[in-house]
Amino acid sequence: MRYTLYEHPFALYCQKVLIAFNELGVAYDVREEQRDFDRAELAELWPPATIPVLRDGDRVIGETSIIIEHVAGARLVPSLEARLWDRLCDQHVSDSVQAIVSDTIEQRFDERALRRARARLDMAYDLLEAQLAGRELLAGASFTIADCAAAPGLFYALAVHPWDERAHPRLTRYYRALAQRPSFARVIEDARPHRHLFPLPWPAEFDRHHGPRRGPTP
Repeated sequence: MRYTLYEHPFALYCQKVLIAFNELGVAYDVREEQRDFDRAELAELWPPATIPVLRDGDRVIGETSIIIEHVAGARLVPSLEARLWDRLCDQHVSDSVQAIVSDTIEQRFDERALRRARARLDMAYDLLEAQLAGRELLAGASFTIADCAAAPGLFYALAVHPWDERAHPRLTRYYRALAQRPSFARVIEDARPHRHLFPLPWPAEFDRHHGPRRGPTP
């Protein structure tokens, strides 16, 4: 079976699905936004016109967690705990990151909203630090949808509101291990040529956790 994924390699929630597909070794074709389609064209296929979108034969499926569960089933969604930490990472890490980035793109400069987003991130960092006590991964002994959600959210969080690594050693260890994992390392490198799209400055030594570069990608 071969899927078609409508996505952009720099989009956080698309990266979540790409990590899952890389973990599974799924065969899929990519349709990349701006290169292969625009949002008006996507709306004809999927009216919300959000990415990513999966086409599986005649079926069209949106929303990251649903896409992953459709393709992976229990392989990546084995438990209620995995679902819980998937939701927590999306809602409190990824959505907070996107709130900060959107504020810059839209030039709102809403300090109250930015404080709320940063406070949610700080809460999420403490929550993740506690959850990672005595465990390598978020929701059990195996890599799950929760880790697919955590990885790209934490990647962009490092750029917009990094956690205190001394106060969060387990989270730092966890993120470093994710960044070295082939499924996520590939996503990081494939997105690298698009980093100029990010509206905020990349911190110094941003890539210190991300391991050696692959190939000649700039």
